[in-house]
Amino acid sequence: MRWIVLVSVLALGACAVEDTADVFPLNAEAKSAGPVTATFVRTGTGRGPVTIRMGDGEILRGEYRVAFNSSTTTAFSGPYWANATEIGDGPVQFVATGPKTQILCRGFSSTLGHGNGKCQTFDGALWAISW
Repeated sequence: MRWIVLVSVLALGACAVEDTADVFPLNAEAKSAGPVTATFVRTGTGRGPVTIRMGDGEILRGEYRVAFNSSTTTAFSGPYWANATEIGDGPVQFVATGPKTQILCRGFSSTLGHGNGKCQTFDGALWAISW
């Protein structure tokens, strides 16, 4: 029994994978901010931590959340019935906050964990982001 619990804990821990996103400046404000990097942890649950490093070295932290859409179908044939659930792409958004900067990011993510969107600061700097 102990082995089953240990294997289950190890398997769940192996699901989290750190990954990077591609970030591209879209306006003069974003270009003047310098290179921006974004990393996040794929947890397999549709939510996880995000870290953004600004061009001046400031670190912003937040949590992404994906609102996957789904639909359910039921079929009947005599005494038998079956259900099927389809999970589709969904919107994702997060706010990452640092000591002096806050970024709002919105986009769409697929069920395979890839997606794209835009991120913007309060002062109008705008980036395209894809993961």
